[in-house]
Amino acid sequence: MIENIQFDEGPMRDVFFLALPGLLAAGGIAGMVAAVVRMRRLSAVWRSGVTAEGVCVSAYVVTTSHGHGHGHGGGPSHSTWHHVYEFTTPEGEVLRFEEAGGPRTVVGGDRVVVRYPEGRPDRATAIPPGKRNENLLATGCLLAFLTVFVLAALSFIGFYLTVLRPGANAVEDRIKDTVRHVRESPQPGPTGGFPTGFPSGLPTGPPDGWPSDMPPPPPLP
Repeated sequence: MIENIQFDEGPMRDVFFLALPGLLAAGGIAGMVAAVVRMRRLSAVWRSGVTAEGVCVSAYVVTTSHGHGHGHGGGPSHSTWHHVYEFTTPEGEVLRFEEAGGPRTVVGGDRVVVRYPEGRPDRATAIPPGKRNENLLATGCLLAFLTVFVLAALSFIGFYLTVLRPGANAVEDRIKDTVRHVRESPQPGPTGGFPTGFPSGLPTGPPDGWPSDMPPPPPLP
C-alpha cells in the first residue's frame, strides 16, 4: 500500500494557484490598455475628425449589480446608457454603430453629430467634445479600479511563490521522507526471526531419575 503512494500534485497546484490569478491580471491589463486606447481615439476624433449628421435609432440602459444585498435593491449597481446610431458618410455609405456612455438626454429619433477619424468610419462616435472631462473622469476611475485589481492578483501570485508553495513543498518532502523510512525499515515476517517449522529438542521420554519400579495401577472394577 505504501509503495503505491505518489506525490505529483506540485505542477497541478501551481497551475491552479498561478494560472487563474495570471489570467485575471492579464484581463485587467488588457482592460486598462483598451480604456487608454479608447480615450486617445476619442481625443483624436474631437480634434480633427470628420463630421457627419446621424440619428439615434434606439437608446437603452444597462444596469450592473455588484454583490448581493439583503433588500429589494440588491447590492450596489451602476447604470450605463447605450445608444445605437446611424449615419451616412460623404461617400453615401450608411453605417450603424452602438456606443456606451453617451448623453442620457439623447433618445430614439434625435439628430446627433457623428465624428470619426479620416478614412475610419468604423471608429465613429457621437459623444460630443463637451463630455471630455466626464470621459476623462470615468476613464480615470476605471483605470484606478483595474490597477487595484491587477495588483491584488499579482500580490496573490507573489504570496503563493514566497510563502504557500515553499510550505507545501516542505510538507510533501517530510511525507516523502517518512514513507521512504517506512519502506527501508525491516518488516516482520518469515525472515524476521519467527520460527518456520516444528520446534526441535522436545523431550521424548521420562526425565532422568524418574523411578522405573512404580507399582502397577489397580485393576478396573
